[in-house]
Amino acid sequence: MTSTRAEIKTHTQTRVLDAAEQIFQEEGFAGASIRGIAKSAGVSTGTVISVGDKKTLLVRVFDRLIEAEHNRDAAGGNVESVTTRSRRLPGVESRSPGTGTCSDRLVALAAPFVAVFMRNDDLARVYASILVSGGHSSSLFSELAARLTEEFRSVITERGCTPRSEAAQKAGALYFAYVGLLFTASARRASDPADLAADLHRAFAAICTCTE
Repeated sequence: MTSTRAEIKTHTQTRVLDAAEQIFQEEGFAGASIRGIAKSAGVSTGTVISVGDKKTLLVRVFDRLIEAEHNRDAAGGNVESVTTRSRRLPGVESRSPGTGTCSDRLVALAAPFVAVFMRNDDLARVYASILVSGGHSSSLFSELAARLTEEFRSVITERGCTPRSEAAQKAGALYFAYVGLLFTASARRASDPADLAADLHRAFAAICTCTE
C-alpha cells in the first residue's frame, strides 16, 4: 500500500526526533548540532530545520519523553500500585495500593514524570529555560496539562475529601505547583530526588487540606 504524504511526513519527523533525542543524550544540548542530527537521521539539514530549530527539537523530544511516561502509567491503569509508582522517585514513601493521604497519592501520581526530569537533569534545565523564556509551545501546557489536571482532580475527589465544586480549581493549583517545583528543581545543579519529593508533598498538602 502506498504511503500518503502525511504518513511520510510523520515518519520523517519521527526519525528526526529519534535522532535528536539520541544526539542530545550523548552530546548534550550545547554539543548537539543540526548537521549531526541530520546525519544520524539520514536526512538533509533542511529537513531537520523543517521539523524545528535546536530549541524546538529539544522541547519536542522532552515532551515525547513525558508523554511516553504518561502513556506507560496510563496503560497500567488502576492496577499499578502506589508502591510501584513510588519506587520511581526516591524519597516517596512506599504504600499499599489505594492507601495513604491525598498528598501521598498525588506525589505518587507525579513520581514518573519527576523521574523523567531527574534522569535527564542537564537537558531538563535547558528545556525549562526554553519554556520560561517563551516563544516555544509545549504539550506540557496544553494537552498534557489537561490530562494531568484531570488526574489530579480524580485523586482529590475519589474519597470525597474535596467537594466537587472546589475540585477543578484545586486541581489547577496542584498542577501549577507541580510544574513550578519541577522547573525550580531543574534549575539546581545538584537536585536531590528525595528533597523534590518532600517539596511536592508539602505543596500538595497545603493545597489539598484533607484530614484523611
